[in-house]
Amino acid sequence: MRSVIVSFFIVFALSINLCGQRFDPDFFCFEDAFLLTGNYTFEDQASILNQLGFDGIELEGLENSGEKLEIMDRLNLPVSMVYIQIDLEKEEPYDPKLVDFIRKVRDRGVTLWLHIHSVQFKPSDPEGDRLCVPVIQKLADLAQQYNVKIALYPHSRFWLEKVEDSVRLTEKINRKNVGAVFNLCHFLKTDDRNKLEEKLINSIPYLAAVSINGADDGMTNEMEWDRLIQPLGEGSFDVLSVLMLLRDNNYRGPVGLQCYNIAGDPAEFLARSMKTWNSYIKELSEN
Repeated sequence: MRSVIVSFFIVFALSINLCGQRFDPDFFCFEDAFLLTGNYTFEDQASILNQLGFDGIELEGLENSGEKLEIMDRLNLPVSMVYIQIDLEKEEPYDPKLVDFIRKVRDRGVTLWLHIHSVQFKPSDPEGDRLCVPVIQKLADLAQQYNVKIALYPHSRFWLEKVEDSVRLTEKINRKNVGAVFNLCHFLKTDDRNKLEEKLINSIPYLAAVSINGADDGMTNEMEWDRLIQPLGEGSFDVLSVLMLLRDNNYRGPVGLQCYNIAGDPAEFLARSMKTWNSYIKELSEN
């Protein structure tokens, strides 16, 4: 009788998963949503995100991080990601304040997503791996002591430029707290649009995070950022199809909203984006 009950619950759980009922990832907002306006203090920004229902915020580096953490604690808004620069050829590849920050955010569910630069190697050149891998392994080993994760952030024209670079490095670094990132706008800018589905599916087992935004479709490599980064729900690109691929291939990590250089009042375009996100999640749960 017990085995029958166990089998029933396994089948039930699988049926929920296959129907997409449980696809509801944490949805956080990039701090860059507020870069074009000086009208909001950081406390205002955190309050807006909290009121709109975001699950967290990505911080643009370590500046004023202590003050920001205090504000976020008071408003009960988590730090999802922190954007950290790595320079492979420098004697100190990252900000020395990062070590103290890692200690400070122990057990808070924080992920450092790293944008990685090189003066010696061109974008996506795997020869740079020999410099990168030991740097990130050392950082990952430190971060693991404090339950901090690392995600490798692909960015147009940086050495770490494409999702396959992020996956390749994740495999070589071989640390359980290190994962790859799929970044929609940078994929559209630098990669083969026709291979998006294939490359996304192949990367999912390695992914620690995903970023999305509204965008136009077509000859995306030739587009400027105002067409590749729009509020969610705007532009001709079918973002819902990306979320469907994530759901159908068992992605369970967070999803971030990229907002770089979007014009207008952030409170307004973020409200529209959240409305679209909620409609996407509803549709993914029903179909």
